[in-house]
Amino acid sequence: MSLEQFKEKRKQWIFCFSGDERHSIIRQIYNMVWNAAVFKVINEARRIATKNGQKQAELNGMLHRFIDRCFFDSQLLAVRRLCDLYPFEGSKGVFSLVSLIDDMKKHIELMTRANFFADEGLEYDIETIRQKEWKYFRKHTKNGSGALWIPNDVDSHSVEQRHNELDALTNVNKEQRSPNDTVSVDMLNFLIDKVTHSTDNIKLRVDKYIAHAASPESRQVINADEISLTLNCLWESHRIICQVANFLDMYLLSRTSHIFLPTPQYDHFEFIENPLVSAEQVELVSNAWHEFHCETESWGSWGITNLKEEMVTHVQAKQ
Repeated sequence: MSLEQFKEKRKQWIFCFSGDERHSIIRQIYNMVWNAAVFKVINEARRIATKNGQKQAELNGMLHRFIDRCFFDSQLLAVRRLCDLYPFEGSKGVFSLVSLIDDMKKHIELMTRANFFADEGLEYDIETIRQKEWKYFRKHTKNGSGALWIPNDVDSHSVEQRHNELDALTNVNKEQRSPNDTVSVDMLNFLIDKVTHSTDNIKLRVDKYIAHAASPESRQVINADEISLTLNCLWESHRIICQVANFLDMYLLSRTSHIFLPTPQYDHFEFIENPLVSAEQVELVSNAWHEFHCETESWGSWGITNLKEEMVTHVQAKQ
C-alpha cells in the first residue's frame, strides 16, 4: 500500500514542481530568471549608452527609474513566493519550493529506497540486472552485432548509479543498504534552511514594503528600514533557488536536470536598436501624460455632493 501512496504523492510533487500549471515552481523560476536576463541586457545598454558632458547616459530618467522600480518589486515578489511556507494542497494551498520540501518531510516514511526503484521501473538487485545485461550482451555479440545500445531494463550501470545516489540521500553505507532506507530528514531541513537563509532579507523587504504598506512601528519591530538589498543579493538568491530546485527534480522527482534561462524561440533582440519614439513623436507622448494629469486632477474634486448622490444611487440599486 505504501508504494501506491508514494506513487500518488510523487505525482502531486511533480505536478507542483513542473506540471502544466501557471504557478508550477519551474515556470515561476523560468519567468524570474528570464526577467533577470532582460534586466542585465538593459543594464549593459545603460553602460554603453552615449554620455553627455557630465558623463551621464543620455537615457530618459523617468522611464529607467520605472524599469528599475518594477523590476526590483517583481523580482523580490518572485523570490518571496518561492519561499512561502504553506501547504500546497487545499483551499489556501500554494506552489512554492519550500512548501514542496516541507510536504516531502511530512511524508518521509514513503520515500524509501524500494519505493523509488519500483516507481522508476528499476530492478532492485544489482546481481540480477548484471546477469540480464550479460545475457543480452552474449546474445547480440553471438549474432555478430557491433556496437550495442543497452536497454534500460538490462542496464546495470543505471541501477548501480541509483543505488549510489540513494546511499547519499539516505545517509546509508553501501554495505548496509536496505529496501526500507528512507531519505534523510536532515537533508531536507538543510535544503529548506539553504533557501530561507539566502532569502530572509528579501522576505522581510517584501512583507514590509511591497506586499504590505507597513507602518513605522511595524517596520521597527524587525528593523526593516535597515535592510539593504543589492543586485548581488538578488543574484545569490536566484543561484540558490535554482540549485535546490534542480537537485530536487534530478534526484527525488522526475529525474530531470534543468537549464533555467529559457531559449527564445524568436529573435528577442529584434528592433532593440530602435528608440522608444522619434523626436517628432515626443509631443504625442507628452500629450498622453497631460491628458492623464487632467484626469487625475478631476479626482480631487470629488466631495460631499458626489458622496450624497452616489449613496442614493447605491441604495436604489439594492432595492
